[in-house]
Amino acid sequence: MLYRINDEFEGRLEAMRSNWSPKELAIERYLVTREDEIYSMQESVFGEPLLIVRNQVKTKAGKRADILALDRAGNGVIIELKKDEGRLGIETQAMQYLSDFSKHRGVNFINNFSENPEYFKDVVSRFLGGKVDIETINSRSRVILIARSFDETVFSLGEWLCSKDVAFRCISYFPVQVGDERFLSFSIAFDRAPESLYSLIFDSPVREPGYFWHNIAKADNAWWKSLVSLGQIPACFDDLPGDQGEKLLRKYIPGDIVVAYAKGFGAVGWAVVDDVGSYRLVPEGGAGDTLCGKCRHRLAVKWKAVASDLSFGLPADEIRQQFGIYHPISTSVSMNPLYGKRLVDRLTAQFSARDV
Repeated sequence: MLYRINDEFEGRLEAMRSNWSPKELAIERYLVTREDEIYSMQESVFGEPLLIVRNQVKTKAGKRADILALDRAGNGVIIELKKDEGRLGIETQAMQYLSDFSKHRGVNFINNFSENPEYFKDVVSRFLGGKVDIETINSRSRVILIARSFDETVFSLGEWLCSKDVAFRCISYFPVQVGDERFLSFSIAFDRAPESLYSLIFDSPVREPGYFWHNIAKADNAWWKSLVSLGQIPACFDDLPGDQGEKLLRKYIPGDIVVAYAKGFGAVGWAVVDDVGSYRLVPEGGAGDTLCGKCRHRLAVKWKAVASDLSFGLPADEIRQQFGIYHPISTSVSMNPLYGKRLVDRLTAQFSARDV
């Protein structure tokens, strides 16, 4: 809920009201993002990458689930949206979908629910980053509900589902209209999950340095040259302290190798993470705010080989054919270490080596 401060009455809080009430399909449209014909959910809202398998998925009983997705661990994710309150019945509906969809595993899951199975197999492999065998996807399933508000009975069932090793999350939204501008605020209303569900999502506190794609967000030469000269990699999201952008950059450890990816150009350089304590949120309007308030999360790196111009980048198709590495569809994606080293060696040979 958003509040307006009324200074005339000693700063009293007044709940914001709005006549704007978006429909379910509109909310779904706002939550979906597309890149290179690949659809995913807005990572800044869900706090994790979610690849859309299909929307309006028909069950054997003839009912339709709003969205069926995959998380980074290969778990199936059933996402249901409600325009108003989520009350007793919405979770029962989701459980019916859970029962139907959870029967399918691996390639069978893809064949049953994707519109173009052969193409989508490559998309899934790219999304999972080689950490999960495609034959094991949807070994476990989870549920995410989105509504304006929730009845507490929904949370009770969520507790029970968690006890049965089924992750259950509720996300509430609040629409606001100020003049001609419209805003949507999202917050986690309930979140329960067995820890084992995320064993493949969250890295152990102690791990060896690895190889990662890192999307530079904007494929622009001036932006790229700014990152190289500053010795930084960026993250965007809400550009607020503690948001997903900060969390993502803080997951890197000293010794991690990041390969910079620019959409439409491919791999344009690589760097080594030296000091994770170098993370900073660039002040809006301050030095380094090259994109005027956007992508202000930064982590210092040591660039080792970079393209002097984005047009010299190693194309994504060539990387896939020669190294078996798919281009990223989110900000940061891990690589197979063996293939990652081969790619880095190629970039070093192709671009100017730097001693920085």
